[in-house]
Amino acid sequence: ALVSTQSTGSEHCEEFEKDKEKKLVYTEIYNDYITQIEGYISRRLKELHPSFQMDILLSLIQSRRDEVDPELFDTLASFADFVLFKETILNYKSQRDGEMGEFPSLVVTSLACGLPKS
Repeated sequence: ALVSTQSTGSEHCEEFEKDKEKKLVYTEIYNDYITQIEGYISRRLKELHPSFQMDILLSLIQSRRDEVDPELFDTLASFADFVLFKETILNYKSQRDGEMGEFPSLVVTSLACGLPKS
């Protein structure tokens, strides 16, 4: 299943407001979104590498950050950026309500598509 802020936005945009307050419901929705992303990445990588373990990947990324492609690192880091998540949900809500044009959407489609099989 595709994981995106757009699908999360369509389901939860009424909960979000343009204030600076960080409501408990925001945290719950955001945590669910992160869980979905992590689950999707983990499932896809396990399909390619059955012995894959997310905690080992995260440890390797942190310990070898200078060896990770900067664009990949930025993409992965953007999924964990609450401010960007909230802005994207609010932009979705504005677009839905006809208040603005196009907006960026954080979408996980297939991060594992280019990984070699072992």
